[in-house]
Parts: sequence; structure tokens; C-alpha cells
Amino acid sequence: MRYRIEFGQSDANRVKAQKFRQRFFRESETGLDEDKFDKISDHCLIFDEKKDDKLVLVFRSRSFLSMKDILYSYSAQYYDLTTLSELPFKPMEIGRLCVDKRARDPFLLLTAFKYLTSLISNGGRDFIFGCTSFSGANNPKHLASLRSLKQNQLAEPKLSITKKSNSILDIKTLIGSDNQKMDNNFLPPLLKFYLRLGGKVSDHAVIDSDLDTLHVFTYLDLNRKKIN
Repeated sequence: MRYRIEFGQSDANRVKAQKFRQRFFRESETGLDEDKFDKISDHCLIFDEKKDDKLVLVFRSRSFLSMKDILYSYSAQYYDLTTLSELPFKPMEIGRLCVDKRARDPFLLLTAFKYLTSLISNGGRDFIFGCTSFSGANNPKHLASLRSLKQNQLAEPKLSITKKSNSILDIKTLIGSDNQKMDNNFLPPLLKFYLRLGGKVSDHAVIDSDLDTLHVFTYLDLNRKKIN
């Protein structure tokens, strides 16, 4: 097997993930990309044994006892999740996924998502959520991708995500034209994973100037529970 996976909350793995994220998000070889959620999250690190055991992909996950607890999640900093917090799910938050920019093997992401699927199944989780990011807050390619999400991927009213951030892009008001075709080719890999399984997104995107990203709240109801 080409890829080796380490998973957990060890200090060593957390720091490795933070250094990797620092290179990916901030293009810096010094410092750590860290926040208050790192120490209470599990970190998945995938190493390429054909490349001298080089670290090539990381993400983090955090399971919650109830939906009320997601009000203290990373995503809740940017989105008002009050409506969701009353629902009968077993939630898990996924985030900070990044891939070595020089990695070209399509089986790398497949390996990551297969492992993520096992985490969800083994943990009995039925509501997966997180902020999925587009690299570059002002990249015009994102507009076409967001228009494609507008068609049938927006959250249902009963699972609505209310605006919280002051720096947003309203997806519902995006208008296309003959010269502005819809395009999902530039969707982030994690977002594609969610959507392939029936995921939905918020009706607005948040502009994160610190990381120079644009992200949408994304969720996946694995049990398709009927919410009144």
C-alpha cells in the first residue's frame, strides 16, 4: 500500500499538521497554522511511502455529543447554527483539509475520503459538517462554481444556516449571463465529496481575508431524517 495514515490527538501529529497547513494556507516555511480547536480535534495525516514517507495530506475531525455542542465549533464562528442545534443528529465536523500542491496521484484523495468514510461509520456519525474553502478570496472562477451550487445544492429552509459574518457573498443573488456559465470544475475536493453523497451548502459564502479563502458551510445528512 502506497499511503500510510496516522490519526489522533498526539502533540507530535498536531504540530506536523500545523506546519503542513502553514505551508499550504500561508505559503510559509516558518510558524504554525493553529487555532483553539486543534487541541480538541483529531488530526489525520497521510504519508506517501513512495516519496520517502513524505506528508502529503492532512485534515482534522471533531465529534460532538449533541447538536447543541456545534454552537462551539469552528464553523460556528462564521455561521449562525442555532436552527441546526435543535436537531436529532450525531454530528462530526471536518475541516482544514489540504493537499500537497505537487501531489498528482488521484488515489491520494480517494485514500483520504475512504478513511474519512470509515471514521464516520465507526463513530456512528450521521451529520457531517464544516467550512469548505475555495483558495483565493477574489478568484473570479469561484463565481461560476457558486452559481452551480445555487441550482440544487443550497440548504433546505428547515436546515437553514443564518448569516453571522459581516463579510459575505450572497449566493442566492448571483446572476449568470450567456457569458458567465455555471461551472463546478473548480469546486474544492472536500466539497465535491460532500455533494457526491447528497450534501448541501449555505446560501452565502464567507470571505476569510486572513487565509485568503472563500468558504461555504457544508453539511451532509446521512440518515435523511425527516425534520418537521
